[in-house]
Amino acid sequence: MTELGKLLKEKREEKDMSLEELQTATKIQKRYLSAIEQGNYDVLPGTFYARAFIKNYCEAVGLNYETIFDEYSHEIPQAVKETTTEFEPRSKRARSSVSEENSFLKRLIPILLIGIFIIVILFFVWKFFLPDGNDEAKPGEEVKSVEYNADEEKPKKKEKPNNEAEKEEPKEEEPAEKEEKATPKLTKLQTTGKVTTYEMTDGDELMVEFTATGPSYVGIQDETGKSYFDSQIKKGETKSFDLTSAKEVTLNIGASHVTSIKINGEPFSYPVPPSDLVHQKIVIKKQQ
Repeated sequence: MTELGKLLKEKREEKDMSLEELQTATKIQKRYLSAIEQGNYDVLPGTFYARAFIKNYCEAVGLNYETIFDEYSHEIPQAVKETTTEFEPRSKRARSSVSEENSFLKRLIPILLIGIFIIVILFFVWKFFLPDGNDEAKPGEEVKSVEYNADEEKPKKKEKPNNEAEKEEPKEEEPAEKEEKATPKLTKLQTTGKVTTYEMTDGDELMVEFTATGPSYVGIQDETGKSYFDSQIKKGETKSFDLTSAKEVTLNIGASHVTSIKINGEPFSYPVPPSDLVHQKIVIKKQQ
């Protein structure tokens, strides 16, 4: 095992993450993660993937990958440099550019000639065949008069019926009083290791929202073992879940230091500071 492999494994174990959890958080196969810890880079697909996998591993356990790449550059596989292409002589480039310009001009001249020809035809059609737009009467033409009856244009007044029924104004109905929903409350029961249990009272609605400022694994299960979410939330991403139908919910947060939680729209404070305990589990039991 290399020095880098020992460091990564120690950081993973400090965060109480198994290789399976790390695989879910980084989307990297467990056998590759194990090979990185053992320093066996030959198992990886190539140097590019080796560097990319190490970078994702560092981010998942809270290490600065740039610092790691500098300190352990002697262990990390180096990226393969691209081979330089043969330089083309200037005279050859000049000849090719001149030929390209000549070819472009040869294609452009017929297009211009066709365009000029079409414009000339349109001008003759407009000049000699289209009628003038002048509506004034020409000398010698009789102007037909149009009779206009002003009375026919006046709108006729509608006759009101003699016995017009009075319209009753509708009575405004008093709005029914809205029932105020009780705001659920969370009461902390106990904390054992990384698991903290809460009891929810005065309400049944349970809406949970996660916002990540860095890559973070999140798992959600109810009392029957049904999984609502079991994946990684990316940096800058927000996920919301309606867990009202569940009687008991377990929230498994792999990186609490980069994951903020809102419960029923209210910010939730972790029972243990994330700086002291990164991996935390929150259990919420509804009052029966």
